[in-house]
Amino acid sequence: MTKRRLACFLVAATLAAAAVPSAPALADGAASTRNILLGGAAATLLIINHNRKVHQKYAEYDRRQAETQSQANNAEAAYESERSAYAHEAALVAGYKHEVAVQHQQVLALRHRIAVSQRRAQPGYHPVAAGAPASGAGQPSLGWGAL
Repeated sequence: MTKRRLACFLVAATLAAAAVPSAPALADGAASTRNILLGGAAATLLIINHNRKVHQKYAEYDRRQAETQSQANNAEAAYESERSAYAHEAALVAGYKHEVAVQHQQVLALRHRIAVSQRRAQPGYHPVAAGAPASGAGQPSLGWGAL
């Protein structure tokens, strides 16, 4: 027997078995209702899963499109970001420079007060004499001393 004859025989047997009338299924109302509800739930689950997959594909497509646009605009956005960061850093440095200048003025004022208080603490201090020049200090010297 060839494969072709065997295939024809199987098709004929299948058609003959399908042609034989079968007894109607006996089902009570509860089983029928349960089967309908389970079939509806299964169909709903299939539809929900299908919609979820479709929405995932759309979201992935939108994500890829946004990434492509982001890469296209990346240079401009990076420039603006760096420019903004530089402006913030410049403002911060200006604030630091001002703070250092204020602290420097305070240090100078404190040094002056310390120097004044140390001069006052020396014995024989006289404020008028402290400001007066020493004798001969205003005259030029020729290296021979005071003449």
